[in-house]
Amino acid sequence: MKLPPGATGFNPPPGAQVDLKAFTAVCRHAARTIDATVTGVTPAGVTPNFHTVDIACVQHHIAVLRHTTLPLIAFARPHANGDVMVTFVDHPDLAAALTNLTDAQALTAEQLQTSLSQVDLSALSPHEHDQINYWKPTTVGELLFNFWD
Repeated sequence: MKLPPGATGFNPPPGAQVDLKAFTAVCRHAARTIDATVTGVTPAGVTPNFHTVDIACVQHHIAVLRHTTLPLIAFARPHANGDVMVTFVDHPDLAAALTNLTDAQALTAEQLQTSLSQVDLSALSPHEHDQINYWKPTTVGELLFNFWD
């Protein structure tokens, strides 16, 4: 796996910001396909570097994470305010619904748990490498979906 420039959320490519309103609409449509509803939306800020759309269905709640600059989606257990630990999970039905409605790639929990030692980081800027050296993420998920400031 080779991570593209902007993966850390620092020095993103120009004009790459995600339209949160449009992504929320996509999530609402995808949620309906699995008999679920959107229960909350948390925009990215200085930290975290991703938007969160909370979805609830009868069986469980899930957080859809959308990288702010790269077309990447992840699924996680919902976390409390102030909690910076992300527990990635898989949701194949929701992943299929979202990837049918958007150009974003849904990453699996296995992909997100891949060690950074197994990933090509050569496309990242020197500033991104500085951030990696400072924050010391160990997995792809920790690098892509982070709370760094």
